[in-house]
Amino acid sequence: MENVAEYKEIVEVIKDSGGEAFKLCYQCGLCDVVCPWNRVRDFSMRRIVREATFGMTDIESDEIWRCTTCGICPSKCPRDVRQIESGVALRRIATEYGVFPGSASPVPTISASLTAEGNPMNEKREERAKWAEGLNVKPFTEEMEVLYFPGCYLSYDPRLKKVAAATAKVLNKAGLAYGILGTKENCCGESIRKTGDEELFKRLAKENIKTFIDSAVKKVLVSSPHCYHTFKNE
Repeated sequence: MENVAEYKEIVEVIKDSGGEAFKLCYQCGLCDVVCPWNRVRDFSMRRIVREATFGMTDIESDEIWRCTTCGICPSKCPRDVRQIESGVALRRIATEYGVFPGSASPVPTISASLTAEGNPMNEKREERAKWAEGLNVKPFTEEMEVLYFPGCYLSYDPRLKKVAAATAKVLNKAGLAYGILGTKENCCGESIRKTGDEELFKRLAKENIKTFIDSAVKKVLVSSPHCYHTFKNE
C-alpha cells in the first residue's frame, strides 16, 4: 500500500473533508460485529478507521467504497466515531484524486448524468414526468397546497413508476391540490454525496432550493426515503 501524501497531510485532508471524529476510535471492534456486510463477506470498518488515523488509507482499494452507510455502526459506537462521515471523507479524497477502483468505476458516469440530465440513470430530463401521463397530474403552481416530488427512480424505473402513479391516484382521490415540477425537478443528491462528491451535491441542492423558492412551494411530499432524509437533514 502506498500513501497518496505524507502522514500529516493526509490526516489533515481527512479532517478537512469531514472525518475529524475518526481519531476518537479506540479499536473496540463493535462496528465490525454489528456490520451487516460481515454476514456475507469480510469487511472491517474498524480497520478503515485505524488506517485513516495514521494517514495510511489506500484510496485505490475497493474497501472504502463497500460501506452502504446503513447507519448501524455509528448508532452502536461507544465513542461517537461517526464512521459514515469518516468513510465519506475518505471517498471525498479519492474523488478529488480521480481514483475510482472496481466497484466505484461507474461514479464518474453517474456524476456526468446528474450534471447533464439531473438524474443518475442517464435518462432524458424531458421524459421525467412521463410516468404521470393520463393521470390528471398537473404542473405545480403557487396556488397548490403540496408539491409531489417522486424522485429519480420513481420517475424512470419501469417498476417504480407504478408507485408514483399509485400515489397520484391516492392524491387525486383525496382531492388534494398538488402538482409536480416535471422537467424542473432534479435529483436530491443524497447518493452522490455519499460517494464524496460534495460539490455536485451542493449544486443539485441549490438548484432544487431555487426551484422551490421560485415556485412558492410550501409543502413537499416525497416517496423516496433518500429524498426525505436529504430535504430534512442535509
